[in-house]
Amino acid sequence: LRMLALFLLKCAFVCTAATQTTYVVGGWQAQNAEIITEMVAPIFQDYLTEAVGNSVTPPIKFVFKPVDLDEASDSKAMIASGELDMIYTSAGSLTCKVSQFSWVPLATQRNFVGSGTSGSDGLVVFSLLNNAAITKPEDLIGKKAGCGFLFSGSTYLHGYQLLLEHGVHMFRDLAQVRFHGPNYEAYFQAILAGDLDVGFAGSAWLAKNHASDMPRLRVLQRQNNLTYEGQPYPAVASSLTASYGLGVSNNLSWELKRKILLALEALDASHPAMQALKVAGWTSTASYSASLTSLESAGVMFEDAMGRKRCRDAYSPEDIWKSIACPSDFYKVDFNTSARQCALAGLACPAGATCFCRPC
Repeated sequence: LRMLALFLLKCAFVCTAATQTTYVVGGWQAQNAEIITEMVAPIFQDYLTEAVGNSVTPPIKFVFKPVDLDEASDSKAMIASGELDMIYTSAGSLTCKVSQFSWVPLATQRNFVGSGTSGSDGLVVFSLLNNAAITKPEDLIGKKAGCGFLFSGSTYLHGYQLLLEHGVHMFRDLAQVRFHGPNYEAYFQAILAGDLDVGFAGSAWLAKNHASDMPRLRVLQRQNNLTYEGQPYPAVASSLTASYGLGVSNNLSWELKRKILLALEALDASHPAMQALKVAGWTSTASYSASLTSLESAGVMFEDAMGRKRCRDAYSPEDIWKSIACPSDFYKVDFNTSARQCALAGLACPAGATCFCRPC
């Protein structure tokens, strides 16, 4: 008994779990790794280390890493291996992580939009105003569309959902769908040049980059009285989706989550870290239910053999092809056939884009 007591006393000092002192935050923007780090690290590395890390004992630090730029930086794999503790990303991507790994959405950013700010991002489905053949979603049958990312609410998912609600299936009814990834400017210019018929973009992006071009555009299904959290949305939009957000692992203590949220809510637009990211503020998390609906209907989120919700990869044309969900009375052609269909239809696919021409 004396030996057991001595062992237990020693274990009280030695056999304790190591205290985590470094928390890794993954982050994504439609930029390269260097620019992402310049924009995002000032908040999620420098500011959180100063505002939160130095307020606890022992002190902790936050380290930022760009993610989801390629397979080597895939955030799903990094979460599964325990390499990430938090992630800052778009609504669609965040919804995937929260659903697949039972993470917690903690905070939503507020954007500068039009004459005000909002924690939502407006989807704009737009064509040229002088294109009299397109005035409503049903007119897009047989037309060509430009999109951004597979996981992006404003540049793909919510546009897909809006068309579906009007009986238009992007991969059955449109002549061509082009995915341009982060190069939103490419398909915007293609629409101005008449090479594409319709595009999907966020209100904030359009306001920031093409305010002077807005009079030349027609917004399909334009909604003038959209509200978010009881406040009028301060810009033109077809529908709304929650903005970028921060998701955290459930391994973080409740107290640490609380400190992180309070630190973010304390930031205003004048702080240098906020100016680097070009956002207006932070609030407790918004609802991402609309993103979940769009992810599922677009085939990006699916249930695996164990009944768990998962999201597909989106690094190659074949990854995007795998996500295509055809209507129940249609089938999807195989990938090799799909890759040839645009050429057979006489529809060019620009360099840097991934194109699909009626794969259903």
